[in-house]
Amino acid sequence: MQKEQILPDTMRRFTQEDQVVVLKLGGDIIFGRLEMRNQVIGEFFTEPFVQHDPNIADGVAGLRQYVADIAASPRPKIEIYRTLEDGDLVLLHSKYEGLNGQPAPLVSFDLFRFKDGKIVEHWGGQEAETPPNPSGHTQVDGPTAVADRDKTEANRELVRAFKETITVQLKFDQVERFIQDGHYTQHASKVGDGIGRMKSRVAGVAKPSGPPVLNPRRYVADGNFVLALVEANAEGGPTANYDLFRVENGWIVEHWDVLSRIPPREQWKNPNGPY
Repeated sequence: MQKEQILPDTMRRFTQEDQVVVLKLGGDIIFGRLEMRNQVIGEFFTEPFVQHDPNIADGVAGLRQYVADIAASPRPKIEIYRTLEDGDLVLLHSKYEGLNGQPAPLVSFDLFRFKDGKIVEHWGGQEAETPPNPSGHTQVDGPTAVADRDKTEANRELVRAFKETITVQLKFDQVERFIQDGHYTQHASKVGDGIGRMKSRVAGVAKPSGPPVLNPRRYVADGNFVLALVEANAEGGPTANYDLFRVENGWIVEHWDVLSRIPPREQWKNPNGPY
């Protein structure tokens, strides 16, 4: 898949489209042009800057250190696959390559909050890229175009109801309220298409007899795409789950995710928490 162009062809909504341009331009410079990294940070980020990724220190100073670490990598690269806009929030679904200490590329979700034209908050999760899943899909392939913006709120509520009913209350007999069997494309690692595999995956981490382990904390919606940021406390250790769904004609038809490991509290580089 080709990398998206930095500058958009049209300006749908000036303020939010400008935010997307800033992020794509900033990402391209941070990962590609050594002499302009600090200039970009000073121009587009401001204090107080709240960092939620536990692997990055708080504030603009923490961001500068993170960028310096990237600059020390031999050939850093970012490829953006999907961009969503939701009010003052912009979400990027990307792949990072060539970073020091990372033997494989990282698939990432990055969520930014804007205020007065500056970036003031960031949430992020990463997971190592894996081979295609049993149905042949990768973690990033598939449709990228945002459509049906007039249905944004209806699609947000559909995904919210799905997450609450299926992954929190574990009412698996209600799945077909949200998904048509035979029409669900899965991009998650090691999981194939269809309702049955989705049920098995959820049942493998959440038990009806125990407390909820998959707790949605935030939703970001733009037309036919809806992201759920989920606090997960499964047996393998806590993760921040970024679940991205595509909706078509009132049905959930496609899913991507990143299950980002949360380090022990004493290893966090900021006090803000992942959510």
